[in-house]
Amino acid sequence: MAHTAKKFEEKGKTWTQFPKQCKSCYLCIATCPQKCLSQDEKVLGYYGQPSVKCDIKNCVQCKKCETICPDLAIRVKD
Repeated sequence: MAHTAKKFEEKGKTWTQFPKQCKSCYLCIATCPQKCLSQDEKVLGYYGQPSVKCDIKNCVQCKKCETICPDLAIRVKD
């Protein structure tokens, strides 16, 4: 199964999500201290539920979302 990545980039910051791996548990949204993650109604995850999108301007790259994701569907790179 191919995993098409969604990338959000700005000024050397990159937040990547793999919707086909996302099971829409939203632990990442609940954990984000900046509240820059939200449901993405346009891109569905593994079970057909909204995946996650990032407001990259507010992301501080703390990697809490990457760490808590049980499906390894998020990558944060600086």
